[in-house]
Amino acid sequence: MKSDSSPFTVKGSRRVLTVVGARPQFIKSAALTRSLKGSGWKQWLVHAGQHVDDDMGLDFLSELHVPMPDARIRPSQSGRSQRLSDMMLGVAEQIESVNPSAVVVYGDTDATLAGALAAHHAQVPLVHVEAGLRSGDRGMPEEHNRVLTDQLSDLLCTTGPEATRQLLKEGVSKERISEVGDVMLDVALAAKLLVHGRFPPLWPKEASQVLAVTMHRPATVDDPSKLKSALDVLSSWAERTGGQVYFPIHPRTKGNMERFGLNLPARVIDPGPLGYIDMQAALFHSDRVLTDSGGVQKEAWFQGTSAVILRSTTEWRELIKLGASELFDPEKLKASEGASELLERLAFDRTVPNVVGSGLFGEGQAAPRVLSALETFLT
Repeated sequence: MKSDSSPFTVKGSRRVLTVVGARPQFIKSAALTRSLKGSGWKQWLVHAGQHVDDDMGLDFLSELHVPMPDARIRPSQSGRSQRLSDMMLGVAEQIESVNPSAVVVYGDTDATLAGALAAHHAQVPLVHVEAGLRSGDRGMPEEHNRVLTDQLSDLLCTTGPEATRQLLKEGVSKERISEVGDVMLDVALAAKLLVHGRFPPLWPKEASQVLAVTMHRPATVDDPSKLKSALDVLSSWAERTGGQVYFPIHPRTKGNMERFGLNLPARVIDPGPLGYIDMQAALFHSDRVLTDSGGVQKEAWFQGTSAVILRSTTEWRELIKLGASELFDPEKLKASEGASELLERLAFDRTVPNVVGSGLFGEGQAAPRVLSALETFLT
């Protein structure tokens, strides 16, 4: 494990150490970073190194006005346990050096848990943004990360009433919970102002319809039969509709396609890694979204497009209740009738409720509420 950092020069006690390690967390941190400016708080941003590919980690920071990380940990990638251990040790070293008033972690990645464990062992107050989310799928590493991080956290910032109720059900005292909303919505609403006239690279402007796709979860892409079936569905959708599929392929998915001998179907476009604004533009301009991502399923709704979620459960149950998206169990892709069913689901045209006025996720005010909760908690 290696760690790169710059000297911390901020004096005084109003400092927060933020741990990020994967692309969605950088995006989430952008909202709070903006709110911290002029607040009297200083932030020390630690890149825990969960995504070692800069295309997945750092390429879009400038467009979100997020500063480059103050420290970057370079954990072993030989296995999950070793990587988690290295990230925890690296964050612990940063906490000892910086002596922050609080540690902030986001979401449910291994970097989240590493930051939570390091803060707990150092006896530094821990703030978990996106606390209380549960998919109910204990087979997902993310579900374990959420539960463990919540158990270790001192201040739990939830996205809405459902997450708050879940924490209360688990015995968390209401004094530790602050219902703030979703910082991802803060960033997405700002991005929406930029995407109306912007098209991402290689966007098929002349296509009758466009299906935007992301797939990266092991439950979808590590099984050759399911991955092949999903690619066949994309091909059938394009042939049936006369449209094109826009599919920025995740490194894990691309590696598995090569390993399984699978090729990209005709009329399916891989534009390569996308920046955040370009991804939001793709979601905004597409007619339908197919994804297994926790973040993209929300962002599709934020940008006004319905989604089919390639998962049997979701931590964002509000989307299902609203009718903004629907679940599709990827296990069904092992059978030909499952592929046919997914194709029919993608053909269904769904009207998406407006985000503004929904009363959900803070409607763009989550980050200021996180800062207010932090101020109150540490006073």
